[in-house]
Amino acid sequence: MRAPTISQVAKEAGISVATVSRVINQKGGVTPETAQKVMQAIQRLGYQPNVWGRNLRRGESQVVLVMVPNVTNPYYAPIIAGAEDTFSAAGYSIMLCITNMDPARRGNYLDLMRNRRADGAILMDVSMDDRNMVQLAGEYPLVQCCEYCDSKDISHVSIDNFSAAREAVSRLAALGHTRIGYIGAKNSFISTAQRHEGYQSALEELGIGLRPDYEESAGRDYSFSTGVEAAGRLLDRAERPTALFCVSDMLALGAVQAARERGLRIPEDLSIVGFDDVEYASMFQPRLTTIRQPCYRIGALAASLLLRQMQGESGRQAVFLPHEWVPRDSTAAWPLNDTDPGKQFLRRKNK
Repeated sequence: MRAPTISQVAKEAGISVATVSRVINQKGGVTPETAQKVMQAIQRLGYQPNVWGRNLRRGESQVVLVMVPNVTNPYYAPIIAGAEDTFSAAGYSIMLCITNMDPARRGNYLDLMRNRRADGAILMDVSMDDRNMVQLAGEYPLVQCCEYCDSKDISHVSIDNFSAAREAVSRLAALGHTRIGYIGAKNSFISTAQRHEGYQSALEELGIGLRPDYEESAGRDYSFSTGVEAAGRLLDRAERPTALFCVSDMLALGAVQAARERGLRIPEDLSIVGFDDVEYASMFQPRLTTIRQPCYRIGALAASLLLRQMQGESGRQAVFLPHEWVPRDSTAAWPLNDTDPGKQFLRRKNK
């Protein structure tokens, strides 16, 4: 059965097609009685206006793109939820675009904006050295979320990853750990680079010193399996670390698995700190000590900034939301000696 047409609505209401079109598009110039006839005819026939085509004629789609590297990492879920709730309240729908960190795939999605099938985009997969973003942001409404290329010409919402990593390492040192390993990721995200810099900066400030043999990289997508492998390489060292700082919770959970496979107790034999505070972090034993990001707020604020751009507001903003240290079961004090940097750190902190 064919869908009813606008001509059938006009015939049913006993008025012209042009008048029906004015009612549907809310252009005014129609009496309340006539508008009521049109709406009653639409209801009787079950007519569905072509909103997509109407929006294209107006130069808007009421659709925004939300680009994520993958959907296997639970970190992205609350960010997407925050963005979607904000857009929905403003009458917009989101199109979730999974890029797999492939520039060509992201380019295909961005063509939707160029073809007026999307009004703006939130990007969570931007490489820190992607200078094409500057040109793109000059042409279309765009907000970077979590990951960004560091340019004042593009809005972004994130946390201070450098400071968060420094705090995580400093807190491990305060527990007495001096052999602190690091598990990063092989990608070009600014968060990965900043967390690595924060890790090294904290060790240097504490006088612990850097040990390249205590640093390992997992896969670019922070997967659990690559976390198991990277942690295994560190734990198989002749002098293994007594603590691990991981740049994501999924990597930290992989490190928990690697430790168990080697008969190590957590936190008695090994302390582990993650990053993000995904839901899984508190679901399993031991519950994971981590850095919490306000993920829902990050997504909601990114959406708000994009809405302002789409409404014509000029100017770009760099917004850093606060992180939070969340101590749980995966960390514990390591035996302290008077010469340990961790104990010296505690003394300085308590002065």
